[in-house]
Amino acid sequence: MNFLDYLIEGLLAVPAPRIWSNKIIPGIRASGWIQSDALLNNLHSIFAWFVFPKVSQWKIDSLLAEEKAKDIKVEHKYSRNQRAKSLSNQAALHLVSFLQTIIVLYLSIAFLISNERGVIPYPDPASRIFADTRETRVICIFAIGYFIWDALISAAYSTLPFVMHGVVSTAMYAIGIKPYLQYYAPVFLIFELSNPFLNIRWFASKYLPSENRLASRFQLFNNLIFLVTFFLGRIAWGWYQIVCLCYDFYMVSDDPIYLYWDSLIIVAGNLVLDVLNAYWFKTMVGVAIKAIKGGAQKKREDVKKAC
Repeated sequence: MNFLDYLIEGLLAVPAPRIWSNKIIPGIRASGWIQSDALLNNLHSIFAWFVFPKVSQWKIDSLLAEEKAKDIKVEHKYSRNQRAKSLSNQAALHLVSFLQTIIVLYLSIAFLISNERGVIPYPDPASRIFADTRETRVICIFAIGYFIWDALISAAYSTLPFVMHGVVSTAMYAIGIKPYLQYYAPVFLIFELSNPFLNIRWFASKYLPSENRLASRFQLFNNLIFLVTFFLGRIAWGWYQIVCLCYDFYMVSDDPIYLYWDSLIIVAGNLVLDVLNAYWFKTMVGVAIKAIKGGAQKKREDVKKAC
């Protein structure tokens, strides 16, 4: 086992508090708000995975703020402290997001490789829709906590489309832990493949010197990887897998345990995410083209001045 395996197993092994088991879960079960026993039995693990990044964020934010404060001069201390606090808070958010993404991608890619090798086989539509394994339950647990955190952070710091992304994703993975459609949990988490490079891009833009040629080339290389992985993970892979999902739904639609409304929510949610991803990719490509044209124009102007 490597470090990530130990971290994941440690988070899953966190016991439920007595009040959680004796009061909260029976109350939720009695209210009918959550009917899935699988979801109720793992709710404390989802909560632990949601709280873990928040605690990590506070700790990282505190350490970064202390380090940044050492470089702040006495004059204009309040405004500089505010800026340092804001930057350190953003850095903590991006670092936690980076670590979370690494964990969910690690789980998802390991599962897909095992499935490809036949270690965890899903040979037919029925198994892909109805099968329930520990590996896929764990992936759903981490995905729910990840997207709850993502939705709340987006509500506080970002725009409506990002909030929608977090809310829709949370709903879809909550359906997956029923259990239902668990095979597709790691499949659609490949959407997050570009996220580490997005966070690296933020750190590079804030902390690397823009006038340094090596730093500029690193940022350009990272931005190219980000665009490529965004297209491959969210556009090419995403649209292909929604077709596969609809085919599997069609093949099992006569099964008595087929969940019509849940399936409809999953398909509609994925279509919303696919449209958002296409819109974001179009926007990013437009920004990249504009930047390239601007750089070429500046180079021509510099040549004219030199002449």
